[in-house]
Amino acid sequence: MKIENIKYKAIILGLGAASLFTTSCSDFLDGEIADKYSSNVFSSYENMTALTATLYGGKKWSDYEAKFNWVINEGLAGNLYNTYQNEGMPFLLQIGEQNDICTDGYRALYSGVIATANQIINMDFSSSDMSDDQKNQIIAEARLFRGFAHFLATEYWGEVPLVLNNEKDIAENKMLPRVTRKTLYTAIKQDLEFAEANLPAAGQGLHATKWAAKGLLAKLYLTLAACQNPTPKCSFVSSSMGLSAAQCYEKVTALTTEIINSKVFTLQDHASIFKYQGESTETIFAIRFNEGQWQEGAQYQCQMARSEKWSPGAGWGSGKGLSYTLYKSYADNDPRKKEVCIYVGSDFTKAPQYLNVNAGLSVSYTKEKNILDEQTSKDLLEAIPVLNNIKKYVYGAKPSDHFMSGWARYDVLRLSDIYMMRQEAKMLNGNSVTTPCSDLADLNEVLSAHGAPLATGSMAFYTKLDGETTNITISIGGTDYTSRNGSANFQPKTDEVTGGYGSITMYHNQKRTDFIQELRKEFAMEGRGWLDLKRFYYMDPSGAANFLKEQDRGCAMTRSGQHPDGADELYDERGYARLSLVNDILRQRMATEDGLKVSQNEQTIYIDKFVNDFSWFIPFPASAEITAKLDMGAAQDLSSAVIDGSYPY
Repeated sequence: MKIENIKYKAIILGLGAASLFTTSCSDFLDGEIADKYSSNVFSSYENMTALTATLYGGKKWSDYEAKFNWVINEGLAGNLYNTYQNEGMPFLLQIGEQNDICTDGYRALYSGVIATANQIINMDFSSSDMSDDQKNQIIAEARLFRGFAHFLATEYWGEVPLVLNNEKDIAENKMLPRVTRKTLYTAIKQDLEFAEANLPAAGQGLHATKWAAKGLLAKLYLTLAACQNPTPKCSFVSSSMGLSAAQCYEKVTALTTEIINSKVFTLQDHASIFKYQGESTETIFAIRFNEGQWQEGAQYQCQMARSEKWSPGAGWGSGKGLSYTLYKSYADNDPRKKEVCIYVGSDFTKAPQYLNVNAGLSVSYTKEKNILDEQTSKDLLEAIPVLNNIKKYVYGAKPSDHFMSGWARYDVLRLSDIYMMRQEAKMLNGNSVTTPCSDLADLNEVLSAHGAPLATGSMAFYTKLDGETTNITISIGGTDYTSRNGSANFQPKTDEVTGGYGSITMYHNQKRTDFIQELRKEFAMEGRGWLDLKRFYYMDPSGAANFLKEQDRGCAMTRSGQHPDGADELYDERGYARLSLVNDILRQRMATEDGLKVSQNEQTIYIDKFVNDFSWFIPFPASAEITAKLDMGAAQDLSSAVIDGSYPY
């Protein structure tokens, strides 16, 4: 049974969610433990690979991928503009204790991925007819997932439980202790090294290979390299594991170079990477959802699609788009801009061929002019305040398929990531985050392959924007209006001079020229933005806080009624003006000109409140912070027990 033929269903002999959790964080591990798998049932290698296939998608990852992944990684990082109810709170930097999206992600990693991996790892293989190499390969595949899931858990929530055996002492210890990050990183490293040593170089179907383990190890070492000094809410330093920053970066360079030099994977144009039901030559390790039943398929499309015109059955993404400053950071000739979003003035609103017609999207258009009819164009566009909607991973679904049961491949690691990790190691080994690096060869390999403008000169990991933007105060009618972070160009009209109004443009500086912005542009909407920002935090907490402040994530636009002659206001970005900063000034003019009334301001982002005590490092209610309420005590350092094999849980 090959993996291509498996619809990732958790149905094989009760393989369903071996739930280690109930619906409340306070009931951690307070649930029944699934029966132990026996090799009497799964005695053949082929059947065992079918068992490990369930780890790649379907219900194991459903609660993580359905919302948590993009709500936190893209919203909290400031990449995804979304202000809708609980899922929009991270973008607004307001995460309350009742946000169940956070709890869903926490539970999915433990009760979905880690629990299933543990059942496979701790199977009784005594009755199996497999060779030792085959047994080790099966265990290695499960340990790859367990290590990856624990890595995600500690990066999101800090000092969390480490679960290596579902049965061991759980009956007596339903409240497992938190462990230190050193303990978690030690166990993750062990799992990934075992996977690297025992997975094959060439996969069977779509199963992971040793290259996936090497790539995840590189990601681990890149994270460890960043942890050189205690930071607020993170006392861990990699030297406690006997690793210096230089040693970690050397590991990153060696592992990424090995993957690149293997020639197993190749860079390709950006659009081909995200082709509907297409495999990418860049893919090293991916989570996969196949067409199937409810929650077995990918939900991303219906969550992000602009409307049902794009995703028959449901399209809930009308209020979602790239944050305006991220959207504006793409050059107009950067093909990635067209891949990641549908934007005002783009051909998406006029040319249906930019949709994947193989996905069966059904819209009406005028064949003679090859454009969508006017009403459909307006339905698809009706631009949200950031003037774009999400396209990446939005393919259009076949109308016969249920909108939440469709196919998707979400890359955890692709070759672009490998090049970017090597570039980051090169940039930071022995340097600070603000030190310019002139060797940008790896970054330019990625940009060149994707048709994006190349980087020139030198670039730092982070360049602070202070001094590159202008804060201004304008007095109108005795009231002062101050911009938070922008620039202004006053060209008063002759009939407005006495009134003190002008033709005002005021924007944040969108042209960041640093590596963290390159990471945002390359991997936008791929569910990793917060993890990249966390690495930055480990190296420079103040710098990471400044980066959040410099995003100007509240920036929003509205139709101004001031579009230039010959410009179609609906399709020309010059027909829009900013809501806030200049909103109170423009409101007075808009209310009388063209009859346009602005009924809202931009969203208020309480950035200072969010970052001042660095509580943003672990803000989630399902985090290790719950231990204070549950009286679980301080995190335990059990790293030595992990190393000698005596770890009790």
